[in-house]
Amino acid sequence: MAVLKSHSNPQDILGTARAVVSHLDLDRSLSVILRKAMEVSGTTAGSIALYHPTTNTLRIHAHKGLPPSFISNREWFVRPDSLMDRLLRSRNLTIITDTPHRSFFADPDSLEPRVKALACVPLVHQKETLGILFVDDGTVRMLAAKDLEALEILASFAAIAISHAWMHREVAHRAVTDGLTGLFNRRYFEELLNREFQRAARHGRDFSLALVDVNDFKLYNDRYGHQAGDEALAALGTALRTSLRSSDLAARYGGDEMVIILPETRLEKAYQVFAKRVKNAIGEALRSLSSDRSAIGVTVGIASYPQDGTAPHDLVLAADNALLEAKKHKDIRMIGCSRPIAASI
Repeated sequence: MAVLKSHSNPQDILGTARAVVSHLDLDRSLSVILRKAMEVSGTTAGSIALYHPTTNTLRIHAHKGLPPSFISNREWFVRPDSLMDRLLRSRNLTIITDTPHRSFFADPDSLEPRVKALACVPLVHQKETLGILFVDDGTVRMLAAKDLEALEILASFAAIAISHAWMHREVAHRAVTDGLTGLFNRRYFEELLNREFQRAARHGRDFSLALVDVNDFKLYNDRYGHQAGDEALAALGTALRTSLRSSDLAARYGGDEMVIILPETRLEKAYQVFAKRVKNAIGEALRSLSSDRSAIGVTVGIASYPQDGTAPHDLVLAADNALLEAKKHKDIRMIGCSRPIAASI
């Protein structure tokens, strides 16, 4: 079994590692780390997979030299007591140098049978395993001690880069998100609406805007307390997030009012989205509140660009007028010359 000469240069490694920590482009940073890890280990392939505890899965974020058949499945479940599970729990660098007949190569989580030397380095930050760095080769061999040390250094800096990137992403998310409903906040909504107007005007596309208002919310708050009111708004936010299409953008516009941008959606289609997808979800969410409270509902007003407004303020006003009309009539109707739609749920 061959032991290769060390490829590591401590100063070069530290320079690379420190450089990636300051970057917020996570996949780019991980690609730099991986290339350096393969260089110092003299290996022909490698990957970095991040661990997602909520789904108990590993997902590849950087790779090099791997066959398309392996890369096509970038995410996989970590089965109990599998090689990946043991690596995540042990948090220790593991070197595998043997023929494909050893049992760990039969583990579907490991790489293809062509791999005869595999170094697995968990990415640990503050006692939490964030992922695994893999470097592998088709030749049975040992890595030099200095190269193993270099891999651990690179892995530690990769973990820091991951932590920083995730923290920045969380801070950025909080800056544009309403903490109670989980929807975007009004400031970010206004930015999104301006972008949608520009995009629609540039490409000649329609889009719709919907306002959702909780009926008699002040009376509900006064009767059951602010905590009950918060629960109702949180339930409404969850219903919108889970029932809207992935392309739709929902925000908390005011105290008890939500707003949704429906890109490339004409007026009638926007109404169908609410009638078929959102109406039942909202109804179930609000009915799921404490049984000793009276039921509450919402009213929806929908308007469409460019028929009902060619500027953000005008479109919001058209949707608001449709909503007010719906509150008067308590039914579904089309109003006005440009026919904005209003509905009570």
